[in-house]
Amino acid sequence: MDILNESVALGVDLIILGICVREYMYNKRVAGLLKTAPQYNIDGDLKSIVERQQTKSIPYAVIRGTVTPIGVPLRSSLVPSVSGVLQIVKLHEHRISRGFSGLWMEQCKLLHKSTNEMPFELRSQEHGVEIVDVLSAAVLDVDVVYDSYEPSTLSAFDHIFGFFSGVRQKGIQTTEEVLREGSFLTAIGKLELDGNSLRMQPSPEGGLFLTTATKSSLIKRFEDAKWTWILKIAFCGAVSAFLIGLIARKIYRKKKQQKEEARIHNLLETERRERRSRSRPLTLSEDQLCVVCVTNPKEIILLPCGHVCLCEDCSPHIATHCPVCRGKIVSRSAAFIA
Repeated sequence: MDILNESVALGVDLIILGICVREYMYNKRVAGLLKTAPQYNIDGDLKSIVERQQTKSIPYAVIRGTVTPIGVPLRSSLVPSVSGVLQIVKLHEHRISRGFSGLWMEQCKLLHKSTNEMPFELRSQEHGVEIVDVLSAAVLDVDVVYDSYEPSTLSAFDHIFGFFSGVRQKGIQTTEEVLREGSFLTAIGKLELDGNSLRMQPSPEGGLFLTTATKSSLIKRFEDAKWTWILKIAFCGAVSAFLIGLIARKIYRKKKQQKEEARIHNLLETERRERRSRSRPLTLSEDQLCVVCVTNPKEIILLPCGHVCLCEDCSPHIATHCPVCRGKIVSRSAAFIA
């Protein structure tokens, strides 16, 4: 129990450290993939380049083009003048809640999310590449075309109820995000030839990226994130090392204390035995000897059977049944034999 708090803190810190290591490895892997990913122009030669590959695909490639819907583009439900190929509407609740510390903190909870998408491609002049499974993209740059916040009107009852329940609503926020028609994007993923059409989809190696940033700026973003995670790993590692040292020190001190207590106990036990041996008579009959060790005199009476058959040294080792009658031992006491 002495090291319970430190052990819990160490466990939490190790979990955080594991998350930091995982994020660092992800950013490092993606940055390495982006550095080696070839960049192609969307033109007449792109299809032949992919077709020459053994698997008719390029595991990780970079292309840039203009978002062009395949069919009639979507119209924003909240801003009708905006059209695009992907629409994401979110409804958030802003509220104040009382934490474990008793302090009130602001929170934002997602109440509802709806998406609407249509097929689209990235085009450059008359050539295009269809983008598949856009919602699973690891990076997706969209425009916020609508953002409205409506504060809540609370009655006196709502304030009282919120005080006792620990949750009080502040307002509702509605946002709409749209991937606009005509946006110029960088797409990074698996480029493959499907029949006579080029398609880009999430790659098993690094996912799918649809961003307004260039390849170099995206690499810099992941490199910066990688160094940020290194600092977090170093901090969490230092905390873990400190806690491990603290736990090891407590365990060492406890073991040392137990060893010293055992040494003192053994010393006192040895002295006690020597004093008892000096006070005992030199000659004892066989009836007066302990039935277990047959060396020390009988000193302990077992109850309820009443047999005086054990010495003080053997008594702790006979816990349940009398060695003479096999009766159950309920209690024991010192016996004084004249």
